[in-house]
Order: sequence, then structure tokens, then C-alpha cells
Amino acid sequence: MTETSFIISWMCQLYLAFFFLRSAYRKTINFEKVSVEFQGWGYPFPGFITRLLSLVWVICGIALLVPATSWLAAVVLMAFMIVACATLVWHREFRRLIEPAVPMLLLAIVIWVRRQDAIILFAG
Repeated sequence: MTETSFIISWMCQLYLAFFFLRSAYRKTINFEKVSVEFQGWGYPFPGFITRLLSLVWVICGIALLVPATSWLAAVVLMAFMIVACATLVWHREFRRLIEPAVPMLLLAIVIWVRRQDAIILFAG
């Protein structure tokens, strides 16, 4: 990993950790509103989904700050962001697509830069 990619990756990881931890906090504070939104999109058990997302955001937000787990956290979060994009497209909420699109771009950078860490993690 070059020094530039190392710095870019850490900047992305720090921003993403803050973003997802703040998002988890907001989901918790606005629990009813978020649950109603999931219910409106047709998700079953909206309260459970809101709690699950908050938990995943906290765990992965912290894991992004640990080099050995940042790649895996980014992959998990990317999967959730893809589902978020699909939900917004399905419900024709195109104006909101920027919300998951920016984190997806930054997650892609982390996944690409930290891929060597993943190879080491799974190979040895």
C-alpha cells in the first residue's frame, strides 16, 4: 500500500466510522420515525430492523477503525447500502439516492485499498 492510498483509506475510514456511528445514534433517537419509514417501504418487523441496523452500524463503525477488520466492516456496510439504494429506487425516491451513494463510494475505496488486509486475514 502506498503512502497516499494509506492516507486516503484512513480518511475514508474515519469519516465512515463517524458517519455510521452518528447514523446509528440518529436511528435510536428517532426510533419511531425510522420504524414508520421502514414500515412504509413494506419491510416486515420495522422496529426490529431499526434496532438491527443501529447495532450493525455501531459494530461496523467501530470495526472500520481497526485495520484488521476494516475491510470486512466495509463489505458488510456496502451490502446494506446496496439494499438501501435498491429500496429507494424501488419506491422511486430518486432524490434520496445520494444518501447511500456517497458512503458507497467511500466504502469502495476502503475495500479496494484494504483488500490486502483481507487476503492476509483469510489466508493465514
